[in-house]
Amino acid sequence: MSIKIIEDRLNDLFEELVPASGKADTLAGEIVRAICRIGYRNWNDGDHLGVGYGRWTTNPAGRFLAKKCDDAVAHCVGDAWGIRDDDAYDEALDDLEIAVLNYLDANPELKTTPNDEDMFDSRDPYEDTDDYDDDDEDWD
Repeated sequence: MSIKIIEDRLNDLFEELVPASGKADTLAGEIVRAICRIGYRNWNDGDHLGVGYGRWTTNPAGRFLAKKCDDAVAHCVGDAWGIRDDDAYDEALDDLEIAVLNYLDANPELKTTPNDEDMFDSRDPYEDTDDYDDDDEDWD
C-alpha cells in the first residue's frame, strides 16, 4: 500500500469519525485519533514513541492502540517504540498505520461501537515524561 493511499484513507476516516476536539464517540474514531496523533507528532514535531518529548506526546496513543487493537497492531507499536533514527521510525510508523487500517477493515463494527475512553487515559505518569537528559545528546 502506498504512503499516499495510507494518508488518504486515514484522513478520510479522521474526517468521518473524529470530532474537532476531545475523544471520539466510537472506538474506531478513537483508534483513528490515536494513530493520527502519532503520525502528526512525527511529521510535524519529530516526536517518536518512547523517545524524549515523544514520551509525553505519543506514548498514551501508542499504548491505547496496543490495548484496543489486535496483536498485529500491538506488535507494530512495540517495534516502533524507542526508535531514534528518523528513517527507521518512519518505516515502523508506516507498518503501524497499515496494521491499524487492516484492523479497522477487519472490524467494521467498530465504527458504531460506543467509545467511553480517551486515548490520553492510557498515560503512564511515570513513563510518559520527557527525559531531558536523553535529548542532551542531540545537542552535542
